[in-house]
Amino acid sequence: MERSNRIRNSEKGTTLLEVMVASVLLTTGLIAACLTVGAGILSMHISKQQLTAKQKAREALESVFMARNTQNIVFNQIRNVSDTTTFTPPVAGIFIDGWQAIRAVGADGIANTADDATEPIETVTLPGSDDLVGTADDEVRLLTNFERRITLTSVLLANGNPDPDVRQIIVEVRYELHGIWRTLRVASLVSRFT
Repeated sequence: MERSNRIRNSEKGTTLLEVMVASVLLTTGLIAACLTVGAGILSMHISKQQLTAKQKAREALESVFMARNTQNIVFNQIRNVSDTTTFTPPVAGIFIDGWQAIRAVGADGIANTADDATEPIETVTLPGSDDLVGTADDEVRLLTNFERRITLTSVLLANGNPDPDVRQIIVEVRYELHGIWRTLRVASLVSRFT
């Protein structure tokens, strides 16, 4: 009899409580793994948008430096339209105030100026499933959910007066992703001298 009790005791199975605890632990692990994969996919999507925003901000900044270097504009034009600073001779600022749709640059070759208004919204070409740009499966996206703002401000000297030869330029690009606007900012100084 003692031997039969030992056999019965060694054949005990897993209790319902042990199965439930194991199921909860397994489910928690699977949910965590799914959330991690989801966060990774979202992060990849955001990084594509951030890369596009950074590129469009840098392009705008470079267009200002190029126009200054090639002397297509005079330094005193490197101001916002609303800047009422007077210069001798009087020169108006050329950069439109506020957020603007990202359009192809107009005839002056400078982003966010009045002649851009007639240009189409820019597009960006992304690689398709083969991860190569320039093939038949490329994806062309219209940048309708992107906007750019260029703000120019005076740099103050130690005596509190504006430096006549240097301005700060801030190019911001914002984009909407899942109903949330995110903003990328690039700042630099631009001087009268090349």
